[in-house]
Amino acid sequence: MAILWKALASVSLFTVILAAIIYNGFFDSVLIELGFQHYAEKPSNFNMFFPSFVKMPLNTAVNVGYIFLGAYWCAITTICRENNVINDFDAFIFYLFNIMAGFYGAVQALRIITQIHGFGVMDQWSTLPFFMVVVIWGIYTKWGWNVPLFLFLIIVSLASYSLTLFTPIGFEIALGIHVVLAVTGALIGYSKYPCRNARHYFVLALLSCAGFIGLKLLDFELVKYHEIFNKVSGHFLSKIADIMQIHYVNEYFRSLVIQRFLLQKAKKGKSD
Repeated sequence: MAILWKALASVSLFTVILAAIIYNGFFDSVLIELGFQHYAEKPSNFNMFFPSFVKMPLNTAVNVGYIFLGAYWCAITTICRENNVINDFDAFIFYLFNIMAGFYGAVQALRIITQIHGFGVMDQWSTLPFFMVVVIWGIYTKWGWNVPLFLFLIIVSLASYSLTLFTPIGFEIALGIHVVLAVTGALIGYSKYPCRNARHYFVLALLSCAGFIGLKLLDFELVKYHEIFNKVSGHFLSKIADIMQIHYVNEYFRSLVIQRFLLQKAKKGKSD
C-alpha cells in the first residue's frame, strides 16, 4: 500500500503545481475552444437522468470510465504485487499511470460541465505527461529504473506545453510528438521481452489511439451522415476509444512483465 500512496502523492503534487501555474494566469492567452457549440452532442432524452447543469450527458458521463478503469488496474496491480509477479518499481509505474487516468477523467468532466478556460488548459496539459509515462515505462522495462532521467522527461513533457503560447496549434504539435515518442517507448520495452500477447495488445492500443484522434476530429463530420451522432457524438466515441487505449497499454506492459517473470522462473528452474 505504501507504493500506492507514493504514486498518489506524486500525481497529486504535479496536479497541484499545474493548477497553481494555470491559476496564476500563465496560460491565459492559450486558445481553448469554449462553449457547447464546439461539440456535436445536443440535448437528448438522456438529459432527464442528469442535473440541469449537465448540458452534454454522454460526454460528461463517459469520463467516469477513466476513473473506474484506473481503479480496476490499481486493484490488478495490487494483486500482482502480492503474488510477486511484479516488483515495487513495476507496481509504482502501474499505479502512477492509472491514478493519472482517474485524475484525467475528473479534469475532463470539469471541463465539459463548466467550460472554464482553466480546466480546458489542464485537460490539454495533463494529456502530455500521460503519454510520456509510456515512454518512461518502455525505458524502464529495457534498462531499469532511473529517477533523474524520468524526472527530466516529465519536466520536458510539461514544458513542451509552452508551445501553445507561440502558435494556435502548439498543443497539437506537442501531442503529435508525444504520440510518436510513446510508440517508440513501447517498442523499446518490447525489444527486451518480446512475446505474442504484447504484439496483440500493441496493435489494439494503436488502433484505439487512432480512434481517439480520428473520432474527435470527425465530431461534426459524422453528423452529416446520421442525426444519431448529435446524441452519440464522435467526441463521446473518441473518449471510449481513449479508455480502451489506456486499457490496452496496461495489458501490453503487463504482458511484458509476465514474460519477464516466466523467463526468470525458467532460468531459476534450470539453475536448480
